[in-house]
Amino acid sequence: MKEFNEYGEPVEAPKKKKWGFFSSYTKDGKGVKKEDIITDYNFINFFKLYARRFSKLVWVNALYIVGNFPIIFLMIALSHYFSDMGNSPASELFAVISGIGTAGGGVGTLPAPLIGIHGGMGTIFSPTVVTYILYAISALFIFTFGPVNAGCAYIIKNLIKGEPVFLWQDFITTIKRNWKQALPMGILDLGVIALSLFSLMSYYVNYDHYYVFFWTMLLIIMLYTFIRFYLYTIMVTFELGFFQIIKNSMIFALLGFWRNLAMFAGICLMIFLVVWLGSLFIPIAVISIFILIFATSAFMGTYAAYPKIKKYMIDPYYTKSEQEEAEYGE
Repeated sequence: MKEFNEYGEPVEAPKKKKWGFFSSYTKDGKGVKKEDIITDYNFINFFKLYARRFSKLVWVNALYIVGNFPIIFLMIALSHYFSDMGNSPASELFAVISGIGTAGGGVGTLPAPLIGIHGGMGTIFSPTVVTYILYAISALFIFTFGPVNAGCAYIIKNLIKGEPVFLWQDFITTIKRNWKQALPMGILDLGVIALSLFSLMSYYVNYDHYYVFFWTMLLIIMLYTFIRFYLYTIMVTFELGFFQIIKNSMIFALLGFWRNLAMFAGICLMIFLVVWLGSLFIPIAVISIFILIFATSAFMGTYAAYPKIKKYMIDPYYTKSEQEEAEYGE
């Protein structure tokens, strides 16, 4: 079967390999049918393309999880499975309540809700050596985050363009080619995400005093999400400097504002549904995380971003090249 690029031109597919350790990843695909290539990236075509690429996206989601394996050690550490369990006062007023009873004041004379809230003991978990080791291993997530995002961004971009995809080869090759930019970009990206979420939670806890900052931070998070739609896609598509990638991503976040907003709303809706369904039946949330949520979010973001990148960066390049070839020929 012939394969076609985004312009409908036939391309020669690589020869199949006889065997690969990760057979599901290294096995060549069936190629891309010409009628499956989408050139109009509208709302209806999004669902058509997503349905056609769903099986590949499940594997991409697996790459996100396997590539960022240190996060699994963080989850184990936070589960307190290896921590020492003990008891501690559940409230700072515990000493006062206890003191009243010791002094003969009669704790029973105090309101029952006050005793229930401030007079009880709570369970605490103390970290052990194993816990600290788990935290140390999970810190490697800082170094895997950027390269894994770059590798998956390349695959998802090709899925949207309609080009042949060889999951494991494309993933590894892209990381090798872009790790010098992807590593610092991932550290910066992860830092911004962590600080943004920390600030949002702080303002939410003190909402009565900082409600303006809370809504401002929500707006900043939305705009930064728009920027993230473009960061890794531009990185794996063009040879640009580190700050040029960030600058272009910020420009595109505004140029494609309405497309970005639509996909941002779609991502929020998907996460809301997963959380809601997970509250009713926990396995739904677990299954969604392992087969759906990361790759689908990236697919939505790239579907919003790629048409703008193509219009303002890819198409002008080919137009200029064609003009130069015509002038050279003359």
